[in-house]
Amino acid sequence: MSTQTVNTNRGIRLRDIIPEAKLINSNDVFFRSCCGLWKDCEQDDLFVAIVDAEQDGHEFTSEAIDRGAAAIVTERLLTTDKPQCIVNDSREAYGRICQALAGQPSQHLTTVGVTGSDGKTVTSHLIRSVFRQAGLKPGLVTSIEVNCGENRQAIPDQELNPPRLAEQLSQMVLANCTNAVMEVPSVALAKRCLAGVSLDVAVVTNIRQKNLNFHGSTENYRRAKMRLLSQLKQTGLAVLNSDDPTTHFLLEKINRPVLTIGMKQEAEITARLIERSPSEQTFMICAGSESVPVRTSIIGDQHIYNCLAAAAVGLSTGLDLTTIAKGLESTDTIPGRLERIECGQSFGVWVDSARSPSQLATAIRTLKQVTQGNVWCICSTDEGQSKVQRRRIGEVVERAADRAIITRASVTPEIDFEPTHQVLDGFEEPQNARLIANRFKAIEWALQKAKPGDSVLVTGCGERPFAIIGEHNWTITDRDVCQAWLFDHASVAPLAEKPDLGLNQIFNIDDYRN
Repeated sequence: MSTQTVNTNRGIRLRDIIPEAKLINSNDVFFRSCCGLWKDCEQDDLFVAIVDAEQDGHEFTSEAIDRGAAAIVTERLLTTDKPQCIVNDSREAYGRICQALAGQPSQHLTTVGVTGSDGKTVTSHLIRSVFRQAGLKPGLVTSIEVNCGENRQAIPDQELNPPRLAEQLSQMVLANCTNAVMEVPSVALAKRCLAGVSLDVAVVTNIRQKNLNFHGSTENYRRAKMRLLSQLKQTGLAVLNSDDPTTHFLLEKINRPVLTIGMKQEAEITARLIERSPSEQTFMICAGSESVPVRTSIIGDQHIYNCLAAAAVGLSTGLDLTTIAKGLESTDTIPGRLERIECGQSFGVWVDSARSPSQLATAIRTLKQVTQGNVWCICSTDEGQSKVQRRRIGEVVERAADRAIITRASVTPEIDFEPTHQVLDGFEEPQNARLIANRFKAIEWALQKAKPGDSVLVTGCGERPFAIIGEHNWTITDRDVCQAWLFDHASVAPLAEKPDLGLNQIFNIDDYRN
């Protein structure tokens, strides 16, 4: 994808963006657009040769030149008479170039980057809510929503990348946004997607062993997370979780001011749980000599940590604690993040995106605290999980949940039972787990078996559709399946008397039973 923005009549000087680079066949390069994929190259583009898991861009420089590339950014000397800019890291260069072409939008916004193994999506939405409560106009980039002012995209269809992020931040500036809140996964950090972006606040929610398939080792994973802190402005600030064991590792590496949050260890901003029920929780946030009660519809200790991180960001940008508390309380639900489904049934139903062992453990532990009966957990297998992760998922679900159902995160006709058996390998008594490959029927079976006072936790997909069915190509989520079954079997009032819950979006249970 090309990023095309004309800054001057002659274009942008490459030396202004990457002064440390070595130029070959030219004293400088002026350009108006760049491209990181040779197939997208157009006339006079600056082609950046990037190495990724699929291909080495250096091997396609001839094709890029044939399509019109005027100069090449490369990590090694190439056999071409076109101007070459040799850099140590072409991904880093690509991000900086994209931001420059977009007019350095992060310099015109108060920018917040949020990363971590768990909680980064919810924390980002809470920060946006706090800013809105203060009368500001924040833009938002997360895995479930992109909002660049007035333009809202419910679920991003592509991963974060440098040209797209530059375009999104530029749109925020054009829409007169005051702030930009960005969820930044470790993969995006490893791919240097934030290169060229200057952050006012960097939030690290926690660091756990996760996504090692991509990073290869825990050290590489931590190093990727550290990149967010390196994006801070000279006046920037980091928000760290003092209850997370890796905080000491981060403190040793960072040379910027730090604001700590916590519930157990000593921290600048702390919280204390007052009361928790299946439908809400109340806790006290303390910052210095000030304190304020907060009541949220989303429950669990993880959510309190998310609120603490959002409060720290608000305080660091000059907001008062009362305004922050109102902003936190105004976020009553976030799709697929321990989302409570209420259709008049006598047991609890939650949908959560948890797909890693730590996320599953957190979600199940939260529900155990507010459930009188059994906790039923539907866990999923998907392509992104390693064999070790699946085994660990089995261990966690057997130990934490009362009833376990194993299913798939999709409903493709081809069924590979190997991933399921890898989950069962984590069970000491695998006969206690229920295997239902069809996700629709797995959810229906758990809801049918649940008794009053129980809780059913559907995990693995969250807000993301896992199937497309019917003549109208309905995209089906876990929420849809739960609501359809509950309205068929567990409702306590006639349909016409129920409040508007988006019933026109709920498909009939018979649409998938067969």
